[in-house]
Amino acid sequence: MKRLICLLMCVFMFASVLPACAKTPEGQTHSSGIFTCNGFLYNVLEQTTKEYFLQTQPDFVSVNSTGDYIATGDIATDAAGNEYVVVIYGDLNCDGKIEAVDYMLSKRFVLDTVQLSAAAQEAAKSGDAKSAVDYMRIKRHVLKTFDLSTVPHRILTADNNGEKIAYIPLDNRPVNKDRVQYLAAAAGFELLIPEEDLYRTALDNMTPNKNGTTYGDREALLAWLKSVESTCDYYVISLDQMFSGGLVGSRWLSNTDLSLETEIADYLIDLAKRKHVVYFDTVMRLASTVGYQGYDINDYNALRSYASIARKQLSGSSLTVSNIVSGYRYGTNGQTLRVNVSSSKLNQYLASRERKLRLIDYLLKNASEDIERLYVGVDDSSPQITIQTNEINYIRSIAPENFSLFAGADELGLMGIAAVTAVCYGQANCQVTYFGEGKDYAADSFDIETLSANVEKHLTSIGATVESTDPNALQVLVLTQSSSLSSNASKLVAQMKKNLDAGIPTCVVDASNNWGVLPQAMLAADCNLARLMGYSHWNTVGNAIGIGTSTAVARYLYLYHSESVTKSSNEAFLKSLTFSLVKDISYRWKGISSLTDSSTYGPATIVAKLNSSDIQIGRGKFVSHNNIRLSNFRYPWNRTFEATFDITV
Repeated sequence: MKRLICLLMCVFMFASVLPACAKTPEGQTHSSGIFTCNGFLYNVLEQTTKEYFLQTQPDFVSVNSTGDYIATGDIATDAAGNEYVVVIYGDLNCDGKIEAVDYMLSKRFVLDTVQLSAAAQEAAKSGDAKSAVDYMRIKRHVLKTFDLSTVPHRILTADNNGEKIAYIPLDNRPVNKDRVQYLAAAAGFELLIPEEDLYRTALDNMTPNKNGTTYGDREALLAWLKSVESTCDYYVISLDQMFSGGLVGSRWLSNTDLSLETEIADYLIDLAKRKHVVYFDTVMRLASTVGYQGYDINDYNALRSYASIARKQLSGSSLTVSNIVSGYRYGTNGQTLRVNVSSSKLNQYLASRERKLRLIDYLLKNASEDIERLYVGVDDSSPQITIQTNEINYIRSIAPENFSLFAGADELGLMGIAAVTAVCYGQANCQVTYFGEGKDYAADSFDIETLSANVEKHLTSIGATVESTDPNALQVLVLTQSSSLSSNASKLVAQMKKNLDAGIPTCVVDASNNWGVLPQAMLAADCNLARLMGYSHWNTVGNAIGIGTSTAVARYLYLYHSESVTKSSNEAFLKSLTFSLVKDISYRWKGISSLTDSSTYGPATIVAKLNSSDIQIGRGKFVSHNNIRLSNFRYPWNRTFEATFDITV
């Protein structure tokens, strides 16, 4: 209590101290990575004695510390008489140690429920803005599952090349497998992923998996997670895959004996206490899956219409799993809703919804605050009140603070990789620019908020800002819906070209809901296209935002904050960018089935543009690359939407 009172008093004390202290040149690096900037002295470690500091820092002659250790808020003086306010990352209560009170203050700081001194605010941030990422780091440091000394403060240079991330995909579609593998490698990570047969989905026209099922092998996946735990500290895990064998399986399984699922959940809950885990899950979509377990398009249309009808909305103490389930069959006035499917199919559909809701309920109620990050995507979302609405509101009511809900699911695995990158390298400074007048409107019929809110939530949830003044900030250019789409697309491409030619890190997200205008302008521009950090126009706008920003943020953090950039990461980046451009332009929007197509949007046209450009491999560093080649075009799910191909650099 005494320390907290002292901390609040420091709010006023440092208001007068700081101007006098900030009288030295910006950005000076001293011994052992100590860094001075704007009157602050960063990168002093916790429990550093005054004697040790002065012995190892020859540039400094005194520290006014009176405690056992140098603390946040102490004043260090260099040989020229310049004074700096000490900042120890994680020491928010100004005692030179990082303990439980510090992560509680960090949490309150993020939530705007406590005032901190200027120095303590700096100690709570690894970047320009406060972030839940920092709170999670401080908390895990106290729990001894993370070491803050491995996170450089403000200089933000580190070397996490080869750091392992264990990944359980949503399923084996390219968006959850190929893209994630490319991205992890492009950020210097080693992605640990099970054998594909263990997380594969088999539709009715496909061969079942080795164990005879048409969904992932949950027991084998649990065993795999246990087998890698001794060598891995970071995890990105799909709850749909672990509980139901994938997205499609989660829409179909309806068992009421949840013994296996509870065993898996208990392990995942315990894992979150020991490791840094990002979980992602979905709210079950409105309809069944066509071509799976005998469901056809008529079943899909009937169930989607049925689920789209508004249910009575619950709140407060009435918002419970049992009440939500009891209301599945009834409209807002209590009327029984009719649907043109067999009673057995309806019963199974509703049982699947109940099962899925009970599983996330069990995990969240027992995992408490140990989950580092939880992403939930609303599968086939709608801004209207539907059968999903009570489920969404219930999950929100029990979810941890570091929970984010999105109108989409296909981006969540990539976001998990980006979030881990931010934990390893610090906050990503971004600046978002919109082209067109659509930023304050929902971008498509699936979206549940405005485009700008959607972009901001995607970025902040992976540890990035949206309005940075950093001259090296990642520029995120977003094309919105517009009455003058061609003109705004041209403006975006002009800015993109200017940025790329000047070596400014840039990401492009096409949120226009028009497949041709921006790609045509981009491919016609005479620019260094391979310098793009990320691009997406995949599926829904929410998917595009998450995919584009995640790929860009992860690569940007790696390039700008890693002590070294590997050749293999550069090759993986080229594969990631090539896949995004070819898949999101050629295949998703034109359905082209030949890798040698050289028409306006053809793969060969895109590859030629990339091969004529160099790539960025660090701050102001660029290099030419070998020819990109495409081969082995295929449909792993026997559907055009999941087309994929091999990329050789």
